[in-house]
Amino acid sequence: MDIFIGRQPILDRDENVVAYELLYRNSTANRYEGLDHDSATVDVMVNSFAGIGIKEVGDCKKCFINFTENLLLNRVPTYISPEYIVVEILETVNLTQEILNVCKELKSKGYIIALDDVAFKRNLSPLLPYIDIIKIDYLAMSREDIKDMVETYKHKVTFLAEKIESREEYEEAKAMGFEYFQGYFFSKPIILQGKDIDPIPTNYLQLLNKLSSSDPDIDEISSIIQQDLSLSYKLLKVMNSGTFFFKSKVTSIKQAVVLLGLFEIKKLIMILMMSSMKKADNQTELLKMSLTRASFFERTSRIFGLNKNQLYMFGMFSLIDTILNKNMKDIIEDLPITNELAAALVGSNEKYNLALSAVKCIEHGEWDELQTLCRALQSTDAELLKHYQESTLSADQFIHAQKESTVQ
Repeated sequence: MDIFIGRQPILDRDENVVAYELLYRNSTANRYEGLDHDSATVDVMVNSFAGIGIKEVGDCKKCFINFTENLLLNRVPTYISPEYIVVEILETVNLTQEILNVCKELKSKGYIIALDDVAFKRNLSPLLPYIDIIKIDYLAMSREDIKDMVETYKHKVTFLAEKIESREEYEEAKAMGFEYFQGYFFSKPIILQGKDIDPIPTNYLQLLNKLSSSDPDIDEISSIIQQDLSLSYKLLKVMNSGTFFFKSKVTSIKQAVVLLGLFEIKKLIMILMMSSMKKADNQTELLKMSLTRASFFERTSRIFGLNKNQLYMFGMFSLIDTILNKNMKDIIEDLPITNELAAALVGSNEKYNLALSAVKCIEHGEWDELQTLCRALQSTDAELLKHYQESTLSADQFIHAQKESTVQ
């Protein structure tokens, strides 16, 4: 699988390259195409750190990466060491108190923060203690407004002029007080291309389940990773990126897991899963539904008279055939699961079928059928609905928690 990254240099007043801005690209066509900004940023992060390699991409210089409001609120920038990136806040981000709190937190952790495409009339006062760089689109503002902005804030932040397209504009921007410069006058974005190994998405779900256990089993986690070439490669790639320092060389995946730590493994798995599931708009919702089912079954295992752990796994994997667009029988052949669970997933276990029918009734609003099932279960629809609502909330919180990785 081919992967791509756009890279445009950022220069100082002596025309030395001091940093790069990394841009989403999905082909050799030198333009942004199609994805939402969240997915684009996640792809840039994965392709840079777990794909091509940040040393090659950044050439030992910091890399500006755009972050949306959603990614900032979920602390996604902290997935990467402040040694390697500048957190660039998009102009569409609302400067709410929550965003200010995130910026304060990032600043305390050593991140450099840049504000993109600033308009002169925007009130920057609340953000000034936390930002280091203001980027100004040199073509979007009048020269008078640019001069006023630089004069107003030059003692508090550093200014970067982007979209500089001529020597005249460059010299003019220097005279105004800009310190950094970016634009076609120096270089158009160039496309960096590399190869990636296709992941096995089922392993992400398995690992998140194992990592979220109250007592994670390192042997089990290591076993899942070492059987997945893509995961093994990306784990070692990230470990060798320079983001972490290890005195010894890695001789096994288990050693890599121990050295990196379960906390960092969870962050890596979450962002890889976010990237791998971007291609279909409905997959995030399918993942939420899978997690909701898993939580619902765990809460209602007594009602259905089934093992809680088995029923949880059943819910987690009940939609995996839809997510992967593959036959369930083919999928379970690659999963180290019990015969009972395998039979349940292909619809050959009556007790599990009853549980699945109940949750489908709730999902589809088939209330008469649900009441019939509840009589057989000696339960009530109100009880099941309460558990389902709690499970929906739990699934949402779980996904947000994984993005943050408390990770943060």
